[in-house]
Amino acid sequence: MSYNDFALEYEHVLETYSVIADMERTREYLYKNCNILLHEHAQSYLLLSALEDEMNTKFERMKVVSRQSQILSHISELGTSTKRDPRDVIIPFFARIMEPEYNKGFMEAVSDFIRRIQKRAVEKRIEMDQERDEEMAASAPLGPGGLNPYTVLQQLPGELRDAFEEQDTQALAGCLAD
Repeated sequence: MSYNDFALEYEHVLETYSVIADMERTREYLYKNCNILLHEHAQSYLLLSALEDEMNTKFERMKVVSRQSQILSHISELGTSTKRDPRDVIIPFFARIMEPEYNKGFMEAVSDFIRRIQKRAVEKRIEMDQERDEEMAASAPLGPGGLNPYTVLQQLPGELRDAFEEQDTQALAGCLAD
């Protein structure tokens, strides 16, 4: 099944799981829906959801989604390391997560994941701004002399460009008078 088909078919389950804040409810929901939540596409869905939340300034939701994603990741890794089906390690994982030392390591992994999401969100915003600028530059009609007005605007000094963008004639006159 493709990622897109998986996300469309199981969106309700993924969205419900992604915002469960309580560990006991998480364990119960994961156990009931393990065939969906332990699928490789589920972690991708949660990763993209956390990134989208960060970019849309839904910071608290992003943190919960990140923790939920890390639960799936740790269960999958535990299954691999013990050479068992990940479904068989759900209950042992939740028993172990209550141990202070293991919980501390898990929460550090969650914090690292959150930092990576935050870093990627900044990079993604820059990429999106660059794409938008390129699209605007490419679609701008040529002005007198065959110049692209968007390209010309981007090459102006900061104060002058800001005055043009804000259509502030006084600031424009001030910039030109200097």
